[in-house]
Parts: sequence; structure tokens; C-alpha cells
Amino acid sequence: MTTFSTLLEQNALLALEKQEKLSHLLGDHHWDLDLDTGMIRFNDLQFPFQVLGTESDNTLTWLWAWANEQTEIPDELLRSARELRAWGEGEGIDEFTLPAVDLNRADGHALSMISTAVSGASCYYRAPYEGGAVFLLVSGEAIGRQPPFDLLNLTKRFMDLISLYDLNHHHALVSYFKGRELPFTDSGTQVTADLSTGDSLSADFDASGRLLSLNGKPLQIDATAQVLRSAMSDRRCERSV
Repeated sequence: MTTFSTLLEQNALLALEKQEKLSHLLGDHHWDLDLDTGMIRFNDLQFPFQVLGTESDNTLTWLWAWANEQTEIPDELLRSARELRAWGEGEGIDEFTLPAVDLNRADGHALSMISTAVSGASCYYRAPYEGGAVFLLVSGEAIGRQPPFDLLNLTKRFMDLISLYDLNHHHALVSYFKGRELPFTDSGTQVTADLSTGDSLSADFDASGRLLSLNGKPLQIDATAQVLRSAMSDRRCERSV
């Protein structure tokens, strides 16, 4: 049975590589949305976008764009969100069919990572505003032409991912190598692979699939990710009061 967690494991690192490509292309930037043309502008670049949904800092919920009755988003910019709802209905994934989702269950980044893979978009973009943020699917050939993960960026993104989300570390890493069609070996507790950049990676896991070490170095959770995880825990406590 496919669950939200397994979808995240299958698609997260592939989606994060796309995010790394966008970051590499844009560098420091400002953004501007044009709902009339359906284009998002980053400095001197522009790309077509689709509106996925919004996160609210006040209600701590995700609201799908197709369920938002308070905005006047052109119907064409909701096409992908509606297609994802239909896909979610077919797959039995509630997080894609419920109008609103508690952020402790699925936040905008997790939903967008899966949506990027399912829709075939080049990446997603979080556009903040006062009180929350809107998440967009962005398409553009220039994004796809950017360099893939090198060892440093793959390691960093992987560590951030497993620090923030409860998923099977082993499955998430192997899914990336399979999706990228990179050569790898998997003994069950150790995975070794050669990246397209020429780097090599070795990861050791325990019997439950949790990461123990990367390239011989014991697991160390990034300090920033620890702060974010703590903030998410605090948010859950606030919601339960």
C-alpha cells in the first residue's frame, strides 16, 4: 500500500536535487508573480508556474489552491493542483484530497516535493508573504540544465531531509540512486554508489534502515535542522493546548 511517507521516501531527494539546481541558477534574487501571464520572475529570468497551495502561520495548516475560495487565481494556474487531487484520489493519498492539512501531518515542502515528482515540474518555489507562504510548481529548461548533486550537496540535503522528516533513510537514499539510474550496490545495511560528478558515496544503516554513517563518518545532525525539528515539536505542543 502506498502511503504519504513512502511517497516522500521515493521522491524527496530527487525533488531536492531540482531545488539545488534552482538555487544554483538563481543565486541571490528577488521574485515577482504575474497572475495574468502565469509567469514568475527572478531578476532577469522568468518561468511559467502553477499554484499548489498555501501555508498559514496562524492556523498552521496547508490549504490546497483548488480549495481556496478567498483568492482569484486564474483557473489555468490551478490545473496542476487539480490534477494532483485526482491523482491522490486514485492512489488513496488523503493528504492530496483533503482541502486542508495540518502542517504537523504534511507541510508545504513535503507536499511540494512529492508534487514536483508526480507532475514532472522542474522544481517548486516557496514564495513568502505576511502570515504564510504560497507554494508554486515552476517549469523551465534552464533549471534542468544546472549541475546535479555533487557529494557535498547530496550529503547536506540528505542530512537535512532525515533530520526534518520521519522516514526510512535507507529507502530514501536508494530511491534517489534508482531514480537517477546511478550505479550502486546495496547489501541491506550498506549502500555504495558513484555519482555522475565522479564522487563516490558510502552509507551504513542499522537493521531498521536508519543512517549510521556517511563515508565512514558517524551520523551528525546539522545544527540548523535540529533547531527546525525543535520548532516543529514546539508547534505541535502549541496546537495541542
